[in-house]
Amino acid sequence: MHSAARRLLHRLRHGGPAWMISAVYDRLFPERPDLRPNVLERTRNARCLEIGGPSRVFSAKNLLPIYDAAPSIDNVNFTSNTAWEAGLREGGPFVFHPSKAPGIQFLREATALHGLSDYSYDFILSSHCLEHVANPLAALAEWRRVVRPGGHLLLLLPDPTRTFDHRRPVTTIHHLREDRDRNIGEDDLTHLEEILSLHDLGRDSHAGSLEDFTRRARRNPENRCLHHHVFDLELMQAALIETGWSALATERVRPLHLISLARNPVP
Repeated sequence: MHSAARRLLHRLRHGGPAWMISAVYDRLFPERPDLRPNVLERTRNARCLEIGGPSRVFSAKNLLPIYDAAPSIDNVNFTSNTAWEAGLREGGPFVFHPSKAPGIQFLREATALHGLSDYSYDFILSSHCLEHVANPLAALAEWRRVVRPGGHLLLLLPDPTRTFDHRRPVTTIHHLREDRDRNIGEDDLTHLEEILSLHDLGRDSHAGSLEDFTRRARRNPENRCLHHHVFDLELMQAALIETGWSALATERVRPLHLISLARNPVP
């Protein structure tokens, strides 16, 4: 069975007809972000870096088709084989568009972009990655380091009200500050028990049984599948401001995105 059909069947089985209708509506009538024209214009001549990905949301005919707009995109992933992609190699090609020269693939933690020079990019894009990072403020500060003054960040995060995180409390900015100040690393499992008790398996078609999900969750330092933190628009904006970004626009977009466009201020 096709993966999209499997996901829709999973929605019907676990969410009922109302949730199924919502899923079909979202697929047939996708919402466009208000900030889309601004983003595409700013990436048209930009040297870009994607953290995580590649991301379908940035491809042609999708929510924010930056792969069509940008002339150059490099990429960062944490290892050569992830739960989403295999065979990555340091210095290898990052193929983001069939008719454009590939970018460069870097294997780095999102919090430690060593070897990437200060102010070396015009634009950073990241979709549904930061929630997988144990120390989000450290990551956002590091991303700002490699973006020139006046450059931009496009950040997409999952909307917890529309995902398997809907039972979990939104993380506080105080907690994110504590993680930064304690230099929390990617081996952190502070939120594991909360996740295991509140994760809605019925909204996660990839999780399998509770036993499967528990085994995968305990191996998070290897696979990075867990959502360490739960963001809403307020926390998203607070985290950007905390790390020196100027948040230009934030919005909630169906089916499950929180989106923010931020600028690295000119001194």
